[in-house]
Amino acid sequence: MALFVLIPLLPLLASLILLLGGRRWGENSHRIGIPAIGLSFVLSVAAFIEVLSNGPFTLSLYRFFQSGSLTIDLTLYVDQLTVLLLLLVTGVSGVVHVYSSRYMIGESQYNRFFAVIALFTFSMILLVMSGNLLLLLISWEVMGICSYLLISHAKERPSAGRAATKAFLVNAIADVGLSFGIILTFYTFGTLDIQTILVQAEGMQDHTINVLGWMGLDLHIHPVTLIPFFLFIGAMGKSAQMPFHVWLPGAMEAPTPVSALIHAATMVNAGPFLLVRLSPLIVLSPSAMTFIFLVGATTAVFAGIVSLTQSDIKKILAYSTISQIGFMVMACGLGAFAVAIFHLLAHGCYKAFFFLSTGNALKSVEQDLGHGDPKHPGPQGMGVLYGGALVLALIPPFVLFSGSYEYLWGITGFVSATIGFKIIGLITVFVASQYLFKGVTSLFAHGPKTYWPSTGQHRLETPSVRPRFLNGSIIMGLFLATVFAGGLLTLFWNWFASFMAPALTFSGVRLGERAQGFPFWLVVSLAVSVAGWVYAYSTQMRSQHQVLRASERSNRLYVLFWNKGYFDEIYDAYLVNPTLQFARWLWRNIDVRVIDHFIHSIATYSVNLARWLWAIVDVRVIDRFIHFIAAYSVHFAGWLFRIVDISLLERKVEKAAGQVNATGKLLQNMESHTIQHQLLVMVFWLVAMTGLLYFLI
Repeated sequence: MALFVLIPLLPLLASLILLLGGRRWGENSHRIGIPAIGLSFVLSVAAFIEVLSNGPFTLSLYRFFQSGSLTIDLTLYVDQLTVLLLLLVTGVSGVVHVYSSRYMIGESQYNRFFAVIALFTFSMILLVMSGNLLLLLISWEVMGICSYLLISHAKERPSAGRAATKAFLVNAIADVGLSFGIILTFYTFGTLDIQTILVQAEGMQDHTINVLGWMGLDLHIHPVTLIPFFLFIGAMGKSAQMPFHVWLPGAMEAPTPVSALIHAATMVNAGPFLLVRLSPLIVLSPSAMTFIFLVGATTAVFAGIVSLTQSDIKKILAYSTISQIGFMVMACGLGAFAVAIFHLLAHGCYKAFFFLSTGNALKSVEQDLGHGDPKHPGPQGMGVLYGGALVLALIPPFVLFSGSYEYLWGITGFVSATIGFKIIGLITVFVASQYLFKGVTSLFAHGPKTYWPSTGQHRLETPSVRPRFLNGSIIMGLFLATVFAGGLLTLFWNWFASFMAPALTFSGVRLGERAQGFPFWLVVSLAVSVAGWVYAYSTQMRSQHQVLRASERSNRLYVLFWNKGYFDEIYDAYLVNPTLQFARWLWRNIDVRVIDHFIHSIATYSVNLARWLWAIVDVRVIDRFIHFIAAYSVHFAGWLFRIVDISLLERKVEKAAGQVNATGKLLQNMESHTIQHQLLVMVFWLVAMTGLLYFLI
C-alpha cells in the first residue's frame, strides 16, 4: 500500500529536480517529467486494480498537529472515485507531457515549463487523493498558483499577463468561500478528516451554532445547511461557473498543452470532484442542492449558446468546456453524482484530444480551402434519406431510456435526479433527432461531390451511377453500428454504476431501481424523437424568405451571445474600473495627502526635534557640563600638584641632603684609609646619590 504514495510524489520530485537543476537540463527536461508521470499512471492502474479487488484504503502520511483532543492527520484516501480521477489525471498529463516535448522545442523556458506542469499534475493528484480538508485546501491553492504561472508562460505578451492575473484574482475571490466553508466545517465537526466528517454529517443536521457569540449577539445557524454553499463557491471559481466563468476563455493565452491540461484533467474538474467527494454532506442541504442545480443549468445553457456564436476555435472549445462543466454541476445539484463523474471522465478524454489536435485540424482546413468550392448536383431519392433519418432518430430513446443509463442517474435514489433525467433526456432526444436529420440530408442528399478547379474543367470525384439502395445501405450500416455502440455503452453503464455505488451510497438513501412493467417513458421519448424529426422536416421545407425573417428577429440575441453576455464589459464598468478609480482616489487623498503628508510631517518634526536637541541639550547642557567638568578637573589637578607633589618632593630632597651630610662626616673620620679606598668609596656613594636623586625626582 505504501507504494501508492509515489503516485503524487513522483511528479513532485520531477518538479523539484527540474527547478533545482535550473537551465542545466535544457531541452532534456522532458526526460525527467515523462517517466515520472508515466510511473504515476502505472501506479494509478495498480491502485484501480487494488480498489476493484479489495475496496478503498487509507494511507497515513504524518501527524500535522496535535493539541489535547484536537488531532490533524494528513492522510491519503483512495476509493472508487479517487482511482477513476487518478487514471484521468495521470493519463492525460502523460499525453500532454509527451506532446509538449515536441510542441515546446525552441522555447527559452523549456525547463521551467516542464517543472510547472509537473507541479500542476502533482497538485491535482494530491487533491483527488486528499483524505483531509487541510491537504485538499493546500493542493487547491497550489493548483491556482500553477495555473497563473502557466497562463503567463509567454510573459512577453501583455495579454498573457492580464489573463493570468484575471484567472488568479477570480479564483482567489472564490477560494475565500472555500476557506470559510472549511473553517465552518472544522468549527462544527471538530476535525478536518473527510471520512469522519461525512460519517458524522447526518447526525449534525439539527445542530446549531451561534456565529456572533463572540460579539455578545445571538444568531444561530444550521452549519450543515450553510457549509455546502461556501464549499460550492470555491468550486464555482475553479470550474468556471457563472459568474466566475470569465477567466477560462482568457486562459487560452497559455500554450496548447496547458489548455488541454486545464480543460481535460485538472483545474476545471476540481469543482465537480469536490461536490461528489463531499456529496453525503451536500445532499443534507436541499437549498444548496437547488442552488447548485440552478447555477449549473444556467451556465450550461448560456455557455453552450455562446460557443455557437464564436468564430475563434479556442474560444469555442473554452465555452464548450464551461457548458459541459455546467452540465456536471447541474447533475450534482440533481443528486446524479455518478452521471457527473461519468460525464467528467468522458469529457476529459474528448477535450484533451480536441485541444491537442486543434493545430492539425486548422492546418487541414487551410489545405482543403485551397482545393476549390464544392458543388453538388440536385438531390435524388429524398424519401429514403428522410426515412433513414427517422430510423436513426429513434436510436437515442432506446439508448437513454432502456434502463441502464436511467439506473446511472438514479443510483443515489434521489427523486430530483429521476425527474431531471426525464427532462434532460427528452430534450436530448428532441435535439438529437434534428441534428441527425440535418446531418443525414446534408451528407447523402447530394450524392457524389464535384469540383470545378481553376482550369474550368469539370472533375467528378466518384462514379456517376447512384442507385437508391446506396443511401439506404449506408444508413442501415450507420444504424447497425449505432445499435452495437449503444449495446456496448449499456454494458459499460451497468459496470460503471455498480463500481461507483459504494462511493455514492449515503446513509438513509436507497439505491435507485430499474423501472419494471410498461416502458412508459420509452414510448414518450420515441414520440418526442418523432416530433423532433417532424420539426426538422418542416424547417427544411420553409422558404428562404421565412428563414431570413427569422434570422433578422434573432439578430439582437445573436449579438448578445456573440459578445458573451457582456460579462467582461459589466465587470469592467461596475467592478474593475470603479476599483481602479477608488484606488486612484485612495492614492491621491489617502496615500499622498494623508499618509505621505503624515510621514513628511514626522520627518520634518524629527529633524526639527533633532536640531533643538542639538542646540539646547547638546550644546547648552551636555557641552557646558562637560566643559565645566573638564575645567574643574584641571584646577583640581593643579591644586594637587602644588599642594601634594611639591611638599613631598621637598621632604625627599631634605632627607637626601641629610644623608649627604652624614656621609661627609663619615669620610672625615676615615682618614686612615688609603687614598684608593677613599676614592672608591666616594665613587660608590656618588653613584648611589645620583641614583637616589633620579628616583626621587
